Amino acid sequence: MDINAIVLAAGKGTRMNSDEPKCAHYIIDKTMVEYVVDSLIAAKIKEIITVVGYRREVIENILRGKSKFAYQEEQLGTAHAVLMAEEHLKGKEGLTLIAIGDMPFITKNTYSNLIASHIQSGSDLTILTTEHPNPYGYGRIIRDENEEVLEIVEEKDCTKKQRAITEINASIYVVDNLKLFEMIHEIKSNNNQHEYYLTDIVKIFKQRGFRVSGYKTSDYNEISGVNDKIQLMEMEEVLRNKIIRKHLANGVTIHSPQTVVIGPGVKLEPGVIIRPGSIIVENSEIKKNAIIGPYTEIKSSVVHQNAAVKFSRIKNSVIAENTNIGPYIDMVDNEIINNKRE
Repeated sequence: MDINAIVLAAGKGTRMNSDEPKCAHYIIDKTMVEYVVDSLIAAKIKEIITVVGYRREVIENILRGKSKFAYQEEQLGTAHAVLMAEEHLKGKEGLTLIAIGDMPFITKNTYSNLIASHIQSGSDLTILTTEHPNPYGYGRIIRDENEEVLEIVEEKDCTKKQRAITEINASIYVVDNLKLFEMIHEIKSNNNQHEYYLTDIVKIFKQRGFRVSGYKTSDYNEISGVNDKIQLMEMEEVLRNKIIRKHLANGVTIHSPQTVVIGPGVKLEPGVIIRPGSIIVENSEIKKNAIIGPYTEIKSSVVHQNAAVKFSRIKNSVIAENTNIGPYIDMVDNEIINNKRE
């Protein structure tokens, strides 16, 4: 079965107070939309269509070679954004996963499990949900006695009883592709914002007698989105700490970890020592017993076993075993093979 994805990434993100598109903002060493698309690729999605809008060329440059693109000239809501991908997917059998470009923490496993749940349940539409300790502001999932989803009710429309529901809509969907582009044309903009909301598709599917299910992920932090730079900072700090703890548990020594930044794609072998003020990003590899820092930046580079780099910047380079680099070396596109440590 073919599985495609639509990534919604057209917005400016007014509250970011930036000229950059919202989804183009970085968390450590990758933009938010890259995290999303890379997870979809890892989940073996066949084709990805990213819906771009404001400053489309920025997102297109970031995702070049990873995604096709659809253009939403005027932002008229999430359903309207999905509709822009119709030219790529109309008439195709299979499934479409709809993802959000500013939800960078959803893992490949969650996407894969959502798809598997959809297929196993025989549903026509499956919504990603989670139990949230503070559901205020989120759409609530209303289920029937058979645990099928009846509707999504937004916070402002909830009754007192519905506000007590803690299962919330993550705004991620898997849907039969043929039914998606048949039903999405029935969504209306008869609301205060005059926008076409994708959540309305649940009610439309139910009215047609289609089966709607929910797949509940256990980690509510995964579905965190970003609306401003304060939230961006908070998400980056959560990820930075998670990465540092992973490497500490695997036998890496990190001094003053509150001053150290390590990218999510970095590989550190046991015995590596990271000293204060160091930054290691962009799929760099540090081999066993190498020493990095203090105050060193390693980008897209390999530092081999027993090498040491201090007070320096290394980019697109390879540092050989037992090599001593620094202080105050700025190395780009180089390979050191015989500068032995004393």
